[in-house]
Amino acid sequence: MTIRGVLLQVCILAALAGMIIPGGAAAETVRIPLHQLAPARSVDLKCISAEHILQIPIPARWEVKRAVLSFEYVNSTGLLAGASRMAVRLNRTPVAQISLNPQAPEGAVKLVIPGTSFKAGYNDLAFAVAQHYTMDCEQPCAPDLWTTLKLDQAVLEVEFALKPVPLKLSSVGEYLFDPRISPAGAVNLVLENRQADLVSVAGLVTSGIARRFDYRSVRFSTADELQPGRDNVIVGSRKFVEAYLAARGVTPPKIDGPFLKLLHLPLPGAGAGTVDPTRGLLVVSGATINQLRLAAATLAIISPSFPNSDELTATEFKLADIPMHGGKLTVTYDKKYTFKDMNFSTVTLKGFNANAREIAFRLPADVLIKPNLYVDLSLHYAYGAALGPGSVINILLNGKHVRAIPLDNVKGDLIEGYKLRIPTYLFRPGDNYLRIDTAMIPQNNKSCENMLIENLFVTIFENSTLVFPQLPHFAELPNLELFMLNGFPFTRWPDGKGSLFYLTGNDPATVNAALNLAGMISQKNGYPLFGAQYTYTDPKRFDGELIIVGALAAVPETYRQQAPLKLAAESTVPYSFTRNWSSEDTVAVSRQISTLKPGMGALMEFLSPYSEGRTVVLMTAATPNDLEAMSAALTESSVQAASKGDLALVELEAPDFRTTALLVGKKYIAGRSGEVSAIKRYLYYYPWLYYLAMALVIVAMSLLLFHLLKRYRKRRLKGASAASDS
Repeated sequence: MTIRGVLLQVCILAALAGMIIPGGAAAETVRIPLHQLAPARSVDLKCISAEHILQIPIPARWEVKRAVLSFEYVNSTGLLAGASRMAVRLNRTPVAQISLNPQAPEGAVKLVIPGTSFKAGYNDLAFAVAQHYTMDCEQPCAPDLWTTLKLDQAVLEVEFALKPVPLKLSSVGEYLFDPRISPAGAVNLVLENRQADLVSVAGLVTSGIARRFDYRSVRFSTADELQPGRDNVIVGSRKFVEAYLAARGVTPPKIDGPFLKLLHLPLPGAGAGTVDPTRGLLVVSGATINQLRLAAATLAIISPSFPNSDELTATEFKLADIPMHGGKLTVTYDKKYTFKDMNFSTVTLKGFNANAREIAFRLPADVLIKPNLYVDLSLHYAYGAALGPGSVINILLNGKHVRAIPLDNVKGDLIEGYKLRIPTYLFRPGDNYLRIDTAMIPQNNKSCENMLIENLFVTIFENSTLVFPQLPHFAELPNLELFMLNGFPFTRWPDGKGSLFYLTGNDPATVNAALNLAGMISQKNGYPLFGAQYTYTDPKRFDGELIIVGALAAVPETYRQQAPLKLAAESTVPYSFTRNWSSEDTVAVSRQISTLKPGMGALMEFLSPYSEGRTVVLMTAATPNDLEAMSAALTESSVQAASKGDLALVELEAPDFRTTALLVGKKYIAGRSGEVSAIKRYLYYYPWLYYLAMALVIVAMSLLLFHLLKRYRKRRLKGASAASDS
């Protein structure tokens, strides 16, 4: 064979390989702004040594080719040239050293990091400095010893190729739907139809998938055809799935009962047997709607360890008793938690500027913080010898200092059960952060010869404990901030029990919007919505929590009139024009002929017209497409943070999504069960009625006592008179 013939065969084989494995050879690039991984847009590195660590997420399905790190910094002009430098380390391995020059204090760095330096999971990217201002004796933390990292201008560009998807269902939990995927997750669903029963199954599928993405934004879509470039899920009956796969050149699996299977993604129009092995296709099927629901529930709970096969048939699904007010990282009352229980392992903090450690946890969204109660912290720790005066452990709660524990034994010490009582008013409903920081200096810090720093350490032990007191559940609504926190009140029961999604249309955009909203709620609370229901029919007289998803024109008048923004032929529009010291808006109301135009979406929360203490959340926009865009905007952290009060108006122009929030509607309360009697409601809003009732009771009791004493005195006088007559 001639050389030309050999080359021609090689080219043909390469073209065929490119058709069979699209994207397998082509690398993709993702930009990760470093300030999105850190709590601040800049970081100061102080003293003679300091370090700042960021965790870089690398999904298991990425094969990293290389990465380019770009960042800028400013250092003090008081540093000593030649003796001050910065080291950049990845997973404790140095990848670069930069001299800190006082003559050129601003610098820009661009580093190429080989792909072999990364591992699947979270990678520690550390910026460490060694800083001096003299070769003689120096103060360890002199004011001139500083370098500032400009994290808001720092970017890590990662070039990667996707690995083939392992055909085992256990990879659903650790490979396909991975919170380390950047910049966001995307999943497409192919539904047999858009009837309410099947949409309910799809909602369970999306809530189970979204939960696995944790904090990472994920968006769902529905389509009649498989979408290349993303993972897909097909949801339908056995007959539908078999015909659908056969039409795309895939041998249909044997479906006998509630069924799950993982395949490589077939490529539409590319010929029978042509697949993309880097993308997955999940099959959720069954002979009946109940079997479909069982298969979807099983998918929602599959663990990363089992099964290691590509298919399964479920026969039963049992859910353990679900505590009310549960969910991701949520604590319960009168229970002793060890730090280990709260994902805090024993750690040693070393040096002048040791990296602080945090414990993240949640209080229920509707907790009522009462005064004169305390959270008991019992801290077990050890520290080194020869620490100087002023060495302390700092305890911070939600960024506020609550205690400094002195490290005042020059011989070092091991302390078991250091008691600290933290007032409950320092906590808040939802996310809380307990931060443990240190400030350590050597005892002999005036002499250069014997300045020891290896003894500067504090070890915090994982058997330290926290105990939370009993607190009541009593929330003032409407409050979209609580809804964005964990879906409250729809997640009062973590599985969404007693909640109903009312879709005003069955078009693809409205269904997509509802699935995105269900996914966001599950992601926030960390629990699939096993108990939520879906309907296309106006649920009149519904006694539960209601989520309405629909274009404005399709929303029934009952709800539009109850909403804080009343959009009708003659709209009632609230405007905020000033704010008082209690951060409450002064609102003016305008009646006008106007409506919601394309390009804007609204999220509203208000009291159910059917039941006291129950809530309606309405997500609406001018058109179904805008409604879907609104649901996508709600997955953005900036929109979630800005959504407060009972009305959030979102401009749907990415990436800004400008959001305006107001509190204009009437307040109401929700208790432990979500139902509040009219008497309790009036006493909450009109506390003077309580004091009036108490005054009336006191007056009535006084009159009764006066009457009884008068009768007693009368009988006594009558008895004395009778005795004197005799």
